[in-house]
Amino acid sequence: MIGVRIFLSPIETNDLMIRVVIHHTDTVSVSVGCSMKPVVSDIGGLIRLSNALTRVEERVSRLLDVRNQLLLSPKFHLIPEHNSWIVTMWHFGKDSLNEYTGERFEHTWEQGKEALIRVYTKDLRDGKGIRIRTERQEYPNKRFDEAIEEKLNALGSS
Repeated sequence: MIGVRIFLSPIETNDLMIRVVIHHTDTVSVSVGCSMKPVVSDIGGLIRLSNALTRVEERVSRLLDVRNQLLLSPKFHLIPEHNSWIVTMWHFGKDSLNEYTGERFEHTWEQGKEALIRVYTKDLRDGKGIRIRTERQEYPNKRFDEAIEEKLNALGSS
């Protein structure tokens, strides 16, 4: 069936909400939601993200294994390691330590074709009040391992 997509149950891990969609084109979209605890641009944040993607890898592999067993299908799907997945967009952010009580705001700046910077107020909805969030939205369009290496190199030079 053309256009059929399979939406997997969300995966919650390390304060991340991961949504996975398997498309009829044999591609998989992975969306990592981290609104309540953003992925910080540091080694710990990148490890947290990588660990979460490993869970996605395992979940999709198990799903395909079960499908093949149920259908008695010799068709073999190999899910590539997440290090080879293409990162089309990611956001890295950090929240202020202190609660913010002023007016709500949002400001955005473009940095060429590769990045967008946003600073805005974020209601944390977990009893921790409103914080100021600084976020960098990037479009690496590279393999995950290459994008991570580039990110770590940038962190080392800043």
